[in-house]
Amino acid sequence: MYDVIVVGAGPAGSAAAKRCAEYGLSTLILEKRRLPRDKVCSGMVMGPVAHTLIKQEFGDIPENILSDPYYLSGYIFYTPGVGSQKLDNFTPIAWRRNLDYWMNQKAQAKGVEIWQASRVTGINQKGQGFSVEIEKDKERQELEARFVIGADGATSVVRRFLFPALKVRYAQIYQEWYQGELDLDKKYFHWFYPLEYSPASFTVHHKGDFIVIDVSGRPGQLKQFMGWTKGFLAQNHHFDVSQKPVWRGGCLEPAMYREVTSHTFLPAKGNALLVGDAAGFLLPVSGEGIGTGIRSGLLAADSVITAVESGGQPDKIYLTGIEGIISVFKEISPWFKKIAEETKGGGHSLPEVLRDAYHSTLRMF
Repeated sequence: MYDVIVVGAGPAGSAAAKRCAEYGLSTLILEKRRLPRDKVCSGMVMGPVAHTLIKQEFGDIPENILSDPYYLSGYIFYTPGVGSQKLDNFTPIAWRRNLDYWMNQKAQAKGVEIWQASRVTGINQKGQGFSVEIEKDKERQELEARFVIGADGATSVVRRFLFPALKVRYAQIYQEWYQGELDLDKKYFHWFYPLEYSPASFTVHHKGDFIVIDVSGRPGQLKQFMGWTKGFLAQNHHFDVSQKPVWRGGCLEPAMYREVTSHTFLPAKGNALLVGDAAGFLLPVSGEGIGTGIRSGLLAADSVITAVESGGQPDKIYLTGIEGIISVFKEISPWFKKIAEETKGGGHSLPEVLRDAYHSTLRMF
């Protein structure tokens, strides 16, 4: 039996597992994919909390993990046909597969076991702990743990087993990489909010020799939106629409702000705790998840450690601990309404509203 099984090898999972192992708990990470794995993500380490926690828990990010450019000067927000606004903010930008794998290795150095290509197929209560069923190398196994930490992302298997009746709304992100460059400043991340697709948006940034294009919005609309996006970039920024992407991928993001801030969803049950995207902890407006993932992962680990020491209930300890994150969500969430109202009103001040909304997010987290 393990003391702790962490499901998911992203930043939240590595932070939680590393903290548990440092305390002396036998800790296993289960990751469904082979490592290192690609992930649809900008790789930006956006806010001061993310900067501080990565440095504190893992050290300075090595340059070979950062992309080219290593650091962005900030972000530019565009409303086509209206204008743009710039927000300066020093932002390290990494290749996510390498950033996550570096954190995996830091966790392993503290004694964490990592089983890759290990897919969780079932979680069952067993006394005060759990039986975790997995499929690894086409073989089924059953593991036992006193505590389970679900760090397995937007479509969390752990969340589904703990809260089978929970209905989760999702936004969808689709990303394509192209060889080359556009006439957009490489030192900035570029956010575009076309009024005709609102509240959907697309982003463009450079990473080494690649142009990275993301479109995000409601499931089902992204194929058309990506076509519109590439046409816009061709017309305005010399994008070659005839070229084929060198990589493409997609993911879902949970839209659980209302459930989290109203406490109608509590991301913990007994000795099982949810962190990061699995708990719905993507920052409103920016969608940043690295800082909130690491922060909630550490809070979950500390809750387990406190429960071991005191005999207390880890879910109650954790739910108290995450109130700081939830209070930030409550303060930022009204920006959604402001952005929607400005869009409906014609978007004349939308770039300024977006700049202020993102600045608020960065200031609070």
